[in-house]
Amino acid sequence: MKRKWIAVLSIFLILFIPFLSSARAMATSTEDSDSNTWPDGPSVFSDSAIVMDASTGLILYEKNIDDEHYPASITKIMTVMLALENSSLGDVVTFSHEAVYDVEADSSRLWVTEGEQMTMQQCLYAILLYSANDVAYGVAEHIAGSIDKFADMMNEKAKSLGCTNTHFTNPHGLQDDNHYTSAHDMALLTREAIKNETFLKIFGTRTYQIPPTNMQSEIRYLANHHKLVMNQTYSYDGVIGGKTGYTTTSLYTLVTVAKRGDLELICVLMHDDSIPHEYTDTEKLFDYGFDNFSIYPIADIEDTAALSESPLFTRYNALLSDTASPITIDDNGYLVLPNTASSVDAKKEVSFFTSDSEISDADTSPDASSNDKIIGKISYTYQDKYVGGANIIYHNEDTPTLMPAYSGTNSPTQAPGITPSHKSGGSLRLFLIGGIVGLVVLIVGIYYLIVERPRLRRRHAFYTKRALRKKNRDNDFYDL
Repeated sequence: MKRKWIAVLSIFLILFIPFLSSARAMATSTEDSDSNTWPDGPSVFSDSAIVMDASTGLILYEKNIDDEHYPASITKIMTVMLALENSSLGDVVTFSHEAVYDVEADSSRLWVTEGEQMTMQQCLYAILLYSANDVAYGVAEHIAGSIDKFADMMNEKAKSLGCTNTHFTNPHGLQDDNHYTSAHDMALLTREAIKNETFLKIFGTRTYQIPPTNMQSEIRYLANHHKLVMNQTYSYDGVIGGKTGYTTTSLYTLVTVAKRGDLELICVLMHDDSIPHEYTDTEKLFDYGFDNFSIYPIADIEDTAALSESPLFTRYNALLSDTASPITIDDNGYLVLPNTASSVDAKKEVSFFTSDSEISDADTSPDASSNDKIIGKISYTYQDKYVGGANIIYHNEDTPTLMPAYSGTNSPTQAPGITPSHKSGGSLRLFLIGGIVGLVVLIVGIYYLIVERPRLRRRHAFYTKRALRKKNRDNDFYDL
């Protein structure tokens, strides 16, 4: 009886100790997650504000980011982006009567003359640095033929970039009740615009000269209106470009881009109450971003050999050896995390394209060769936020066909445009099933050794003794 209770107690401990350990682990995990909370942001005067990482699109700070506001002259970021996409810098822009006279006289303008001609390059500097409304009007007419058609192009572009609270009616941003956007949408537009090297160069230029034209004998001297770009009165280490905006209705709007190391941040303010506040707000938000977040090149924290552990590979695992592997990770992929977290805290998902039709030419780097193919993606999430990703590149004449072994059932948060076909995770299920089966076998074995085996031995001994007693009785009777 005593042995039976010992056996029951042993089984109880075997069954419940793992759960107690799991509970302790979960408690520890909860404590760790509490310590890895998202950093608290500063208080700012602006009614809407956002800080976005340019490489990943991760939103580091937000305040009413989807509220609709009048953008004023930060509209011109979209205007210049479309101009660069739909014209050449050497194009000659001839200013119409409407470009000269349909723009408010007391607004920011270059005072072009009807019939005056400038190159597109000169026009774009006048638009971004000097915020010339008349020049923006002329460029829109040159590209689309009319302001209405150019506004249609602006809205189509905004929609394609994921903007959901934006509607443009003009290329300059002068007040119109139907001309509005949000801080979030402006960050998306700016993120796309700064991918263009020419835009970024103009965006960060302090001064520019427009030489005499066919109707202007004097040199026009332009100075950037953005005080952090000019590094006058206000300054901030790392600022590489920006655009100002103001009307009596929109109040102060400001877009600024700053970069330190690989971390490039976009700050957008809308409906701020004063010039001093829009610049001090921007400085505080940049301090928050640079002081509380770190960026990791994914190619440095991952290696192609580790990818071979993925069950998504079958016959091509050999390609992922450490020596001369044709599989590489895009150098332009980054992971951004709060300083309270590390790269191991981010959840990684690896997905491979499963057919030739899904594999596209790699265009992630100017140095990519014609043989480079994007065959998959690595993406990371942290606290249910997409925090980075990178393309998996295959370099060879022949593109491999990657056959999935199986697919998982859980779908993590993905970056825009990433649709993984198969996911890993089956190995964990197999491990758990194997562990449960092993535990059951162990329990049955212990129960047999401690309870059943002694019981059977006692039973066997009892029957043996009874047989001997019967035999002895029979012998005694026979002897009589």
